[in-house]
Amino acid sequence: MVLLPLPPNECPNVGGVRGLRVWPASNVRLPAYQGVSLLDPLVVLDPDNYADIWFLPDSAGFSEPQDDSVQGDLYKPVIQLVVPKDAPDIGEAVARLTAVRYLVAGYTDGNGLSKLVGTPENPLRFSSVLETGKRGPDRNGYAFMLAGETPRRAPFFLAPSLGAIPTRRAFSPGFSFGFH
Repeated sequence: MVLLPLPPNECPNVGGVRGLRVWPASNVRLPAYQGVSLLDPLVVLDPDNYADIWFLPDSAGFSEPQDDSVQGDLYKPVIQLVVPKDAPDIGEAVARLTAVRYLVAGYTDGNGLSKLVGTPENPLRFSSVLETGKRGPDRNGYAFMLAGETPRRAPFFLAPSLGAIPTRRAFSPGFSFGFH
């Protein structure tokens, strides 16, 4: 058995998701893979057909549990995040994300590395839960989840500017996707 080298302890290792962009699966074409990375930049058919999702800092994460199926390994990627406050712009974003239903998401982690989650053939499904709390000091907001199943792990890719989204702002104009 050959052991793979692991990064030395001095390497930065920061958790969390810092930026998130979603595309309708029909708007994305994947370049060739090499190992765990895409060889070329992601091909986006309509560059304006995307949405950057604003979320609370330190509230978003990614997991990719592995499972066995009769066809072999199966991965179940999940991106979860919290979007605060039930407001008209957020309600509109939820309606548009729910209408599209099949998404590919790119995220950048705390280390500045980006992964592509979901593919046109194995897209993600969007769901959300609104909770307003029962008492005055309780926070209200949405828990967003993007989840899917795929035979491959999410590959690393060259992100098209998926930096941190540090302050509350209106959702990006890309939330019109699927409607233009």
